[in-house]
Amino acid sequence: MKGDPWAPSWKLDVGVHTDVGRARQRNEDAAKVSTTPALLSVADGMGGHRGGDRASNIAVEALHEYVRQAQEQGVKPGEDLLYEAFETANVLILNDAARNPQFQGMGTTLTAMLFANHGTFLAHVGDSRAWRLRDGEPVQITDDHSLVAEQVREGSLTEEEARVHPSRHVLSRVLGFMADVTFDTMTVDVQPDDTYVLVSDGLERGLEANDIVRLVQAEANAEDAARSLVDTACERDGGDNITAIVVRCFALDSEALTLELDRV
Repeated sequence: MKGDPWAPSWKLDVGVHTDVGRARQRNEDAAKVSTTPALLSVADGMGGHRGGDRASNIAVEALHEYVRQAQEQGVKPGEDLLYEAFETANVLILNDAARNPQFQGMGTTLTAMLFANHGTFLAHVGDSRAWRLRDGEPVQITDDHSLVAEQVREGSLTEEEARVHPSRHVLSRVLGFMADVTFDTMTVDVQPDDTYVLVSDGLERGLEANDIVRLVQAEANAEDAARSLVDTACERDGGDNITAIVVRCFALDSEALTLELDRV
């Protein structure tokens, strides 16, 4: 394993769950988890008649295929690789819309984590979020790419004002709207017993950060935790599609449960 840069340096317990919610007719979220490479992604699509689910599915499939091919070709995993994969996904969505005028204007968020031997890498665009739960404390490790979130970071709006602002869901950056878009990337400092939660924004319409911690800690495995998050958010609000991926990280010699991935 030491010689394989793609082999995760952690034992991973991963769960994924998604729900259309109570108000939507179709699910425009997409989630995908793969074992080889150890890649997790959540996308939240938008853009008219069937455009949203089309964009989100193109994004996650393009991401995973690009990274899989890079692994086969011996490319080193890292932030640059994820950035290039996001660029490819963006081009594919734009090209698809150009060929199919009924889908013009479709777009999607995309948040992804890649677990490798020499590091864990994250890439992100839009307002789907990645949370780290460590020692019972939740930390959002992604920045929302929305007009309201940018005003909060600039200091012109408070967090409280942002939660009820009428434009809080207007995004400033997504895949598929323009050719020139910037993505956030980072190397994540994973520690033993960390939990990471990737969610579409529909989940946080019904749950606060402390609810995420409580619900995840109450479950014995990541699959049940992901289902509990989505089901509880749906019961409390359900006004949007809801998706969660939960990944628990353990030392390789841990007796912790692991699950098979390679699921959508």
